[in-house]
Amino acid sequence: MLEYYKSVLGNVTFDAILFRKELRKAMRQLAGDDRMKLKDWLKQSGIV
Repeated sequence: MLEYYKSVLGNVTFDAILFRKELRKAMRQLAGDDRMKLKDWLKQSGIV
C-alpha cells in the first residue's frame, strides 16, 4: 500500500486540495511504520 500511496501523491501534487485529501486517506490506511516512511519520502522528495 505504501508504494501505491507514493504513486498517487506524486501524481496529484498539482492540486493542493486533492493532495491533502489523498494524504489524509493514506494516513488513515497505513500502519504506523508505513506512515513514518511516507512522511520521510515526502520530505526527501521535496513535496512537503
